[in-house]
Amino acid sequence: MKKLIFLAAFVCSMWTVQTVEAQNPITTLEHAGNTTVFYGLNSLVDAYTASVNGDALYLSTGYFTSPTSITKGIKIIGAGHFPDSVNVAKRTFIQGGLTINAGADSLRLEGMYINGNINYAAASSINYVKVIRCRLGNANFQSNSPAASKNYCSYEECFIEGSIDYSYYGVNLLISHSIISGQIYNIENTALIDGNIILYNSCPYYCYAALNSIKSSVIRNNIFIITSGSYLQGNCNGNIFHNNIILPNSVDYGINSNNNNYPNIAQANIFVNQTGYSINYTHDYHLKNAATYIGTDGTQVGLYGTATPFKDKGVPSNPQILTKTVGTQTDANGNLQISFTVKAQDR
Repeated sequence: MKKLIFLAAFVCSMWTVQTVEAQNPITTLEHAGNTTVFYGLNSLVDAYTASVNGDALYLSTGYFTSPTSITKGIKIIGAGHFPDSVNVAKRTFIQGGLTINAGADSLRLEGMYINGNINYAAASSINYVKVIRCRLGNANFQSNSPAASKNYCSYEECFIEGSIDYSYYGVNLLISHSIISGQIYNIENTALIDGNIILYNSCPYYCYAALNSIKSSVIRNNIFIITSGSYLQGNCNGNIFHNNIILPNSVDYGINSNNNNYPNIAQANIFVNQTGYSINYTHDYHLKNAATYIGTDGTQVGLYGTATPFKDKGVPSNPQILTKTVGTQTDANGNLQISFTVKAQDR
């Protein structure tokens, strides 16, 4: 009951920001059952400064300055990164990239348009960082030694408009149900790359591989849209390619095992609406023939497979306002009639 009361209060505060203070974004800090509200462009920075490990920061829509460095294991959850939505909210926009440093184990970033890269400190070991339903540029892990490894980190249901560089050191990286318009590279072992769309166009100037220097990992249920002249993989070995749709006319798996893949599929025959090699919010990434391209678990390959598929519009896990009605004038007692419909999220 206490959690439900907090969520109701949070949704009310979010509505207030979107309607009354649209130019004044807020961050709500939840700590030990208590909430504190911070206002303005620097509200995320102020709330982050006041937070401790285990706290949650909820961001309204609007523009936010990013903290210089994140060194705490907290949750930062926005209203989503899509420019339009099925609800009345618009997106949460972080001005600049994010730097993740030592002390940020169990950090969770969700539902934000990050206008830059996510960089992990090269000299620090950082573990269990989850990035969920965010838009970002590159993901640069930058580990410079085994002592600075990044373990059990994940990117889930993200739009990554750049590359993922794992920098070799670390285990159990998860990249799932995301769209990536760049390379994935420098993974030493035990990554799971599952149910993604990889859009890769390195030609005509330099023709490289969409997957480069990846070892001992599982690559399954993905859709590779690779320009003619570029390659599926380069310098990869010991991997398993399972049930992937692969666009290029000539697929070379190298010294990797492969099973039940779908090579040489025409791009125009894959999605309901998709062209080119860039992420586009107006494209429809559902498969034209979902029953034709079956993944390792018996569901379709790509974003919408498995029991937990990609959520359309990238809706984050916090409650979402679907409709609102505001009266045109107050009554005799000075009260204003307001009603709204809120939808809880299952994940």
